[in-house]
Amino acid sequence: MELIFEIGCEELPASFLEPALEQMKAAFVEGCENARLDAGDLRLVATPRRLTLLVSNLSDTQSDLEEERTGPPAAVAFKDGKPTGAAQGFARGQGVDVGDLYTVETGKGEYVAAKVFEKGLPTAELLPKILTELLEGLHFPKSMRWADHPTTFGRPVRWILAVADGQPVSLQFTGVASANITYGHRFAAPDSITVETIDGYLKDLREAVVMVDPKERRENIEEFLTEHAEKAGGRVVHDPELVFEVANLIEWPHAVTLDIDEKYLELPREVLISSMRSHQRYFAVEEKDGSALRSACVVIYNTPVRDPNVVAEGNLKVLRARLDDARFFWEKDLDTSLDQQLERLRDVIWIGPLGTMRARSERISTLSRSIAEAMELSDNSQAHAARAGELSKTDLVTHMVDEFPDLQGVMGREYARKAGEPDEVAVAIAEQYLPKSADGDLPTTDTGAAVALAEKLDAITGCFGVDMIPTSASDPYGLRRAALGVLRILKERNSTASLQNLVELSIESYPTSPSLFEKPTEKIAEQVLEFLTTRLHFLLTDDAPTDVVKAVLAAGVEDIPSVYGRIHALDALRDLEDFQPLALGFKRVVNILKKQAAEIDLEKLSVDSSLFENPEEKALFEAFQTINESVATQLEGRQWNQACRELIKLKEPVDQFFDSVMVMAEDEKLRHNRLALLSELRDLFFEVADISEI
Repeated sequence: MELIFEIGCEELPASFLEPALEQMKAAFVEGCENARLDAGDLRLVATPRRLTLLVSNLSDTQSDLEEERTGPPAAVAFKDGKPTGAAQGFARGQGVDVGDLYTVETGKGEYVAAKVFEKGLPTAELLPKILTELLEGLHFPKSMRWADHPTTFGRPVRWILAVADGQPVSLQFTGVASANITYGHRFAAPDSITVETIDGYLKDLREAVVMVDPKERRENIEEFLTEHAEKAGGRVVHDPELVFEVANLIEWPHAVTLDIDEKYLELPREVLISSMRSHQRYFAVEEKDGSALRSACVVIYNTPVRDPNVVAEGNLKVLRARLDDARFFWEKDLDTSLDQQLERLRDVIWIGPLGTMRARSERISTLSRSIAEAMELSDNSQAHAARAGELSKTDLVTHMVDEFPDLQGVMGREYARKAGEPDEVAVAIAEQYLPKSADGDLPTTDTGAAVALAEKLDAITGCFGVDMIPTSASDPYGLRRAALGVLRILKERNSTASLQNLVELSIESYPTSPSLFEKPTEKIAEQVLEFLTTRLHFLLTDDAPTDVVKAVLAAGVEDIPSVYGRIHALDALRDLEDFQPLALGFKRVVNILKKQAAEIDLEKLSVDSSLFENPEEKALFEAFQTINESVATQLEGRQWNQACRELIKLKEPVDQFFDSVMVMAEDEKLRHNRLALLSELRDLFFEVADISEI
């Protein structure tokens, strides 16, 4: 069987299409499974005015059902050999005679059962329910009501096309009855189209100026962009997200090139691109080597016209107005000095309990210098980091950023350059916001990395300090993204700066008199470190087994590169023959020490070799001393693989120790001495990982 199901509606936002298609696919497959139907081969297509499910090889009939169903307990179903009301009700519900009931043994005792057979129904009879439930189950980021319908949808539904093997499928939704009718392009071919087959649907819509496949529209748009950019002497600025968005805003692509007055090229590159992209969704054209923008852009539009020049003139008039505004804002902002912008930040509140943006920029300045020092940057770079931190938020009070919020940081860089600040300072101002997403670009300079770390850590520690902590459902200040950014930057820069030290530096940058925080700074540091470690766990499990990640993190996080190094080393060695037995032995060490920790302060114990009674004790201690010295050398050189291989050498002496020595001896001195030995052994392993977690 072949099925065409289309929801026709007012233009949906571009971001609604793909999620809605995924929901439609999942709902249809689930509906078919519940109805005992083979869903066949699915294809989903969409335009702003339609969400369409095309199904071929859908089974014609529901599969027959034959199964055994259990009912009430036999003791309840029959009294003195006669069926009770419970038995009669069960039989009636299953569509069988009481005489057909029988008993079966279950884990709960003897129960009544019946064999049930249901003949499969024609698929056409089941589709109205499946498709109605699909419609009712769709949800959107924002839904709306219209007329007097209580049901919501992404946009008002105008028609429903439902055809199975050429015959209409009858259903209703929001007062719209389904039919075998669809519609072409709203302006170019608005007449109704009768649909019987998938091939006919695709062919007729194409003739009605509708390209229903988003992938085809994207490919078509990319061809237009390449062609028009080459004619303009350049190439389109790479922007796959904009291509994706524009493809979901139109039903049939057309293109035209706009020639822009070269005077606008005096504006920063990002200003021009944002003016074209954010409001108009135009594609900027750059030189073929990417060195600069050209005075041209490409417009993709939806409705075919007799004269494309008319489209070009109309769009150019709109763009020219946008660029004139941008040029005015640029010149106006340049009349204001950076010091004046800094003063204006005193009137901008960041987060209520945490004060103004001026106070924040002062903290970021102090913290940027401290982080640059912790990263062992030069004195010059430390000074530049401090200056970049001080100027980091100045562009927030500019006209340009007020009009183009996506340019914050970028405009700070440009205004700093115009003010004569060192380029290292200007670049760091822009890089403070990187990365902007989980896998976004990272700062390219050391100074930029220091300022970016300061900006993020200031936000995290500040919010934790006033109990604005993210929940599973809410993270209004993007602290999870900030935490991932901190971790990725430290890894990318291969920085050995202590994570705990960075957190403590961030907390110290906040004033203590009066303090903005109502809880001890130690508690804040503990919470922030736990938060960062949790984010780190998620990052690491993408590349390594969960138990290896858990083992390394359990041993502590000093610096981020060391965590990655220990994980890779441990993961590479876990399949060695001696590794698993060693892990089991170490687990025993950890468990013994955990049990005794409540009664004994293990840190106060020390090993006295004169108390050894067994040669195995002495052998383990000597092996420990030798390997401890070797491991220390390897760790100092950050040779994680070699350090792990040294630890594996302890497998045999550990096994022999447990085979021959009673740790919990009655004599307290002996017991404490052996616990001290195990404690030192555990601490040695914890330099790398808690392998008891493996």
